[in-house]
Formats: sequence, structure tokens, C-alpha cells
Amino acid sequence: MDEDTGDGFPIDRRDLLRLGGAGLALGLTGCTDRGAGEESGANGSGSGDEPSMAVVEAAVSASTVTTEETLEVRATVENRGDSEGTFYAELRMDEVIVKTESVTVAPGAEETVTFSGTFAEPGEYAVDVNGEPAGTVVVERPPPAFEVREATLDRRTVAVGGELTVTATIANVGGQAGTYAAELRVDGRSVTSREVRVEAGAEETVTLTHAFDAPGRYEIGVGATVVDTIRVAPPAAFEITATELDRARIGVGERVEVRATVTNVGNLEGTTGIELRRDGEVVARREVTLAPAETVTVHMPVEFSEAGAYELAVAATDRAVGAPRGVGTVYVRACSTAVSETVTVGSRSAEEYAFDLRENAMITVVSRTREGVDPTLTVVGPSGERLIEGANGTEIRERVTTRAAGRYTVRLDNGAVLPWRSGTWAVEIERCTW
Repeated sequence: MDEDTGDGFPIDRRDLLRLGGAGLALGLTGCTDRGAGEESGANGSGSGDEPSMAVVEAAVSASTVTTEETLEVRATVENRGDSEGTFYAELRMDEVIVKTESVTVAPGAEETVTFSGTFAEPGEYAVDVNGEPAGTVVVERPPPAFEVREATLDRRTVAVGGELTVTATIANVGGQAGTYAAELRVDGRSVTSREVRVEAGAEETVTLTHAFDAPGRYEIGVGATVVDTIRVAPPAAFEITATELDRARIGVGERVEVRATVTNVGNLEGTTGIELRRDGEVVARREVTLAPAETVTVHMPVEFSEAGAYELAVAATDRAVGAPRGVGTVYVRACSTAVSETVTVGSRSAEEYAFDLRENAMITVVSRTREGVDPTLTVVGPSGERLIEGANGTEIRERVTTRAAGRYTVRLDNGAVLPWRSGTWAVEIERCTW
């Protein structure tokens, strides 16, 4: 009687000897069962009306199989006797019986016995049925077979020109080690690949990258496995939409503040540097991160240590839209005392002071009466225009900012008619120029 090992292949006790002795884990099951008939003492041999049976042909279904493939062994049993009989076909591997099947054969007829099963271990085996050679079978482990598992994307939105990174786990579910060419596919088209060697039953991780040069939506896959769909969008873009200068005229050692309004006019969040440039030189920098359509105002102070006229501009350093935006000219003036004296001016006479000045220079006139009449202050520009006229009093304090380069005249008049109405004044004139 056959017994079951629990592995799904019924074997008899002779199989256990083979399993223990040579390491063969093959269970073969006969596929033809004609029932038990009259047995012959020598497996169908005899005289008179007895059956006379033998295996006349045997063959294997394949000369090479893997441990996952089924092998069939077919044997033809012929009855040359005069009566029906039962034949016990014995399947042998390397001369060890691994399975027996019975078949009833009518006189003068033939029957086929089929054995089938799988091998648990690789090797080379000589197969016969009752001594009739069926062939030699080479058993191999199954070839490598790969599956893509746990593929992930580092992002689902990529900027045009940006890279996508895909990480995939490659499993070898076959019986042998092998090398897998992991292909990154975009809309079904292979864009890059990387080879990874994986031992049988093991897993390895592979990383693939690809840069996108056009916006759109793309299906991402590794091999035949679809991972996800990504969006490729134009990147962040930054525009300086407004600038403001808190003042344009300062003294040496003072500072101004520039305010710049920055907008992300792109489609993705991004980071850019905002630079304040003085005559092309970067003197202040801020970094901002903005979502699409987001706006922020950046405050940047800058100090000036030398007199001069300086052009200020603001620029975005990354993905800027348009040229740097001008802020304006800052005039940094150094001041000095041009006049500091006490003068006596007769009636109907004047005291004049002339200065050659640049545009945006500044004159400050202070006059205090020591005695006599009140003076009248007049400041005349290079084209004859009167910038100050008729300012008078016992104390005068006036300031003029020049509008153009040229000669400026400061005049203090004593309009008294009588000679004894001369005036004595303390005069201070400060000149500030860049």
C-alpha cells in the first residue's frame, strides 16, 4: 500500500530508502489504474494459458526539467500470453525503485502506464521502467525570476528641468541568482536602466533617476509595474514687482532702507535670493520661499560711509523674471563750513558769497543780527532763478538743495537808507556736497 509523506506525492516505503540514501525527493504517481487482476508469479511470465507481459518501450517527457516542472515517464506494457493478466510497472531512478503501478493487459494487447511528478533537488538521474531505459533526466533549479516590489517616488510634482528619483525593491522569486535590468519607464517608454544582481530568494534595492524637460502628466513605471503618475510643471519664477526707497539724501554714516516686493509668478513653490546692489555690487541679501502667486515685501537697510551718488537696484538671484529693478539714486553728502564770520554791512549794501556746486548739493545759511537792521536773504541759482527771496528777520535759517550743477550766490542785503543804519551780522554757511 502507498503512503503519503504529507508533501502531496504518495510514495511507497522503498521511496523512503531512496530519499534517505541519495537525497532524491521525487514522488511519482501512476496515471493509469485498470484495477487489480490475476497476478502472475513472475510479473506476468509463465507457460500454457498464462499471460506473458513485459515493458517494451519507455520514455521521459523531457531530458531537462527544473524542480518546479513536472516530468512524465511513459511505459508501454505488452501481453504476449494467452490470457489476461496484471502487470506491476516499477519506475526506477538510478536503479532504485521509487514507484510501482499496476496495469491489467488483455492477451495480445498493449497498455500504457504513465508516471508524473516533480523533483525536490537538482541532479542527473537515469530513469527506467522494469529495466527498460526511459532516458537520463537533468534536473536544475528554476531560472531567476524577478518581481518589482515597493516602488516609490520621491515626489509627485517635478519642475521642468528637475529630476525624479524612483526607488524599487527587486525580488528574485526564481531558483538561481541572476541580474535584473531595472528599467525606468515614462509613459511606457524606457528612459534609463540599471542592472542589479539578486540572489535566489533575496531582494535588492535599486534607484533610478530621470530629468524632465517638458511640462505635462506622465505615468511612471519600473519594468512592467506601473508605480504612479506625476505632474511636471514650469518651475517657480520670481519677479520684483515694486521697490521703494525711504529717502534719497543722507549724510555720511547714515543709512537708507529699501523695500522690495517679490512675487512668485511660476507654478511651483520655490526659493530665491533677493539682492540689493549698490552700483552693481551686492551690499545686502535676503532669501525667500514663496508658493505660486505668493507675494512678500523684503526690507533691506544699507549704510553709506563715503560721500557720493549711488545707484541702487534689486534683483532676484534664482529664476528671475526680467532685469534687476532700479530703486533710485542715493546722494550721500559730506558737509563742511564754507563761511563763519561776523560782517558789518552799510545801508543799502549787501554781502555776497558764491559757490560752485553739483546737483543735489545743499546750502544752509544762518544769519543772526548783532546790531542794526534785519538783513534780507536771497539765494540765486546758476540760471538766475531765485531759490530764496525776501527771507528776513533778526535770525534767518534757510536751506537750499541744488537742482542743477553750477554757481550759486548767497546774498545778504541791508536795505536801510540812512548811513547810520549799518548792520552787523553773524553769518554761517554750511555746504554739503557729494
